[in-house]
Amino acid sequence: MRPTVGTPASPVPAPVRLSELPPGRLARLHGADLTAHDCALLRAIGLTDRCLLRVCKIGEPCIVQVRATRIGLSRAVAHGIFVLPEGYA
Repeated sequence: MRPTVGTPASPVPAPVRLSELPPGRLARLHGADLTAHDCALLRAIGLTDRCLLRVCKIGEPCIVQVRATRIGLSRAVAHGIFVLPEGYA
Protein backbone atom coordinates (compact mmCIF):
# COMPACT_ATOMS: atom_id res chain seq x y z
CA MET A 1 0.00 0.00 0.00
CA ARG A 2 1.37 3.41 -0.93
CA PRO A 3 1.08 6.44 1.38
CA THR A 4 -1.46 9.09 0.43
CA VAL A 5 0.02 12.23 -1.11
CA GLY A 6 0.59 14.88 1.52
CA THR A 7 0.67 12.44 4.45
CA PRO A 8 3.99 11.79 6.07
CA ALA A 9 4.97 8.14 6.07
CA SER A 10 5.33 6.62 9.52
CA PRO A 11 8.94 6.19 10.48
CA VAL A 12 10.16 2.62 10.63
CA PRO A 13 11.93 2.04 13.95
CA ALA A 14 15.51 0.84 13.78
CA PRO A 15 16.36 -2.44 15.51
CA VAL A 16 17.76 -1.97 19.02
CA ARG A 17 19.25 -4.37 21.53
CA LEU A 18 16.69 -5.90 23.89
CA SER A 19 18.97 -4.92 26.78
CA GLU A 20 18.49 -1.21 25.89
CA LEU A 21 14.70 -1.08 26.24
CA PRO A 22 13.09 0.19 29.44
CA PRO A 23 10.66 -1.98 31.44
CA GLY A 24 7.10 -1.87 30.10
CA ARG A 25 8.16 -1.40 26.49
CA LEU A 26 6.67 -3.60 23.76
CA ALA A 27 8.79 -4.83 20.87
CA ARG A 28 8.90 -7.41 18.09
CA LEU A 29 11.76 -9.82 17.77
CA HIS A 30 13.88 -8.80 14.76
CA GLY A 31 16.99 -10.99 14.95
CA ALA A 32 19.84 -12.15 17.13
CA ASP A 33 23.60 -12.04 17.12
CA LEU A 34 23.92 -15.34 19.00
CA THR A 35 25.09 -18.86 18.27
CA ALA A 36 22.82 -21.17 16.29
CA HIS A 37 22.40 -23.25 19.46
CA ASP A 38 21.28 -20.20 21.50
CA CYS A 39 18.86 -19.16 18.75
CA ALA A 40 17.36 -22.67 18.72
CA LEU A 41 16.90 -22.54 22.50
CA LEU A 42 15.18 -19.13 22.25
CA ARG A 43 12.76 -20.49 19.61
CA ALA A 44 12.05 -23.51 21.82
CA ILE A 45 10.99 -21.29 24.74
CA GLY A 46 8.74 -19.10 22.58
CA LEU A 47 10.95 -16.30 21.25
CA THR A 48 10.08 -16.86 17.59
CA ASP A 49 10.45 -14.63 14.53
CA ARG A 50 8.48 -11.39 14.88
CA CYS A 51 6.87 -12.42 18.20
CA LEU A 52 5.59 -9.59 20.37
CA LEU A 53 7.25 -9.28 23.76
CA ARG A 54 7.13 -6.95 26.75
CA VAL A 55 10.19 -6.04 28.79
CA CYS A 56 9.39 -6.71 32.46
CA LYS A 57 12.85 -6.15 33.98
CA ILE A 58 16.25 -5.18 32.66
CA GLY A 59 19.53 -6.32 34.17
CA GLU A 60 20.52 -9.76 35.36
CA PRO A 61 18.34 -11.52 34.52
CA CYS A 62 16.46 -9.61 31.83
CA ILE A 63 12.83 -10.72 32.10
CA VAL A 64 10.50 -10.56 29.10
CA GLN A 65 6.91 -11.64 28.68
CA VAL A 66 5.96 -13.52 25.51
CA ARG A 67 2.23 -14.17 25.33
CA ALA A 68 1.39 -15.36 28.89
CA THR A 69 4.89 -16.61 29.78
CA ARG A 70 7.70 -14.70 31.49
CA ILE A 71 11.21 -15.69 30.44
CA GLY A 72 14.47 -14.86 32.21
CA LEU A 73 17.45 -14.17 29.94
CA SER A 74 21.05 -13.52 30.88
CA ARG A 75 22.30 -10.00 30.25
CA ALA A 76 24.65 -11.37 27.54
CA VAL A 77 21.78 -13.09 25.69
CA ALA A 78 19.53 -9.99 25.97
CA HIS A 79 22.41 -7.92 24.57
CA GLY A 80 22.55 -10.22 21.51
CA ILE A 81 18.82 -9.98 20.72
CA PHE A 82 17.61 -7.22 18.38
CA VAL A 83 14.01 -5.99 18.50
CA LEU A 84 11.82 -3.40 16.81
CA PRO A 85 10.10 -1.16 19.41
CA GLU A 86 6.29 -1.23 19.05
CA GLY A 87 5.03 1.42 21.44
CA TYR A 88 4.55 2.11 25.11
CA ALA A 89 2.62 0.00 27.52
